[in-house]
Amino acid sequence: MEKYSVFIIDDHALVREGLAMVVNQEPDMEVCGSADDGPAALNMLFNIEPSIAIVDLSLTTSDGLEVVKAIKARYPDVFVLVLSMREELVFAERCVRAGASGYVMKSEEPAVVIKALRHIVKGKIYFSERMTEYILNKAMNVKNCSDKDVVEALTDREFQVFQMVGNGFTSKHIAEKLNLSVKTIDAFRESMKHKLGLKNANELSQYAIKWAHYQDVII
Repeated sequence: MEKYSVFIIDDHALVREGLAMVVNQEPDMEVCGSADDGPAALNMLFNIEPSIAIVDLSLTTSDGLEVVKAIKARYPDVFVLVLSMREELVFAERCVRAGASGYVMKSEEPAVVIKALRHIVKGKIYFSERMTEYILNKAMNVKNCSDKDVVEALTDREFQVFQMVGNGFTSKHIAEKLNLSVKTIDAFRESMKHKLGLKNANELSQYAIKWAHYQDVII
């Protein structure tokens, strides 16, 4: 029987080992390697090039969304499944636009991860029933969560900065973390204020903090 190879990217050793145990129990899957951050994973994938990469969004030293983009840019034949604590309704569509083929929250049962892996290796997109319903409702203009719809107007980089603002980071701290200039971060802030209809920096900070608290988005 042909086995699908699975590579795990997560900054928690217990999660990596737990996922490996779950995957290796399946007769048609095997874990071929793992890494705790994006750069290490991208280097290892050059020699391995697995069937599927499982990626956590909340990596300590890397932005998970950027890791997804990098994997698909360098290894377009590798399917990507995002496994995260972050709210699916907020992040799943953005991850798929970045190149992922599915999104599973870490609160799900192990069987759901296996189901998702089998789904995406066939070239399909995997979402939970709740996420699928949300997308269908949005397609029919049923606005059941205006905050999510507003935040979707932000680019991926703006969204990344927005989350960090919501976690109380200053422009200087954000600039250092993202290896950008403070002037660039301030430009992102101005753009976000315009897109979100906010008057000043204080309103942006309050909105971002409220949003991060409501979505339980902790960086």
